[in-house]
Amino acid sequence: MSHVCPICAVVLEPMPRYPRYVCENCATRAVTAEGRPLVFGNEGLSGGFIAQYADTGEPYDSHACWIDGIPCHADEHRFGGIVIEVLA
Repeated sequence: MSHVCPICAVVLEPMPRYPRYVCENCATRAVTAEGRPLVFGNEGLSGGFIAQYADTGEPYDSHACWIDGIPCHADEHRFGGIVIEVLA
């Protein structure tokens, strides 16, 4: 069983909890609705979600992002890290 990135169609390992997750390469192209680049991460070792504008480091107070014009949602992965999924 495999999964393909819904943005670029590269083959990935399936994650039933995140059926619409995007690959790492596509995740690096996440931007705001206005086209500003974003970075996502964990607040600390115990997790938590943070989002920042990549160009200034200012906080971005949303989980919404776009990759190649496709609306997505970024969030904390269940076991740490970040997962971005295409919105259904």
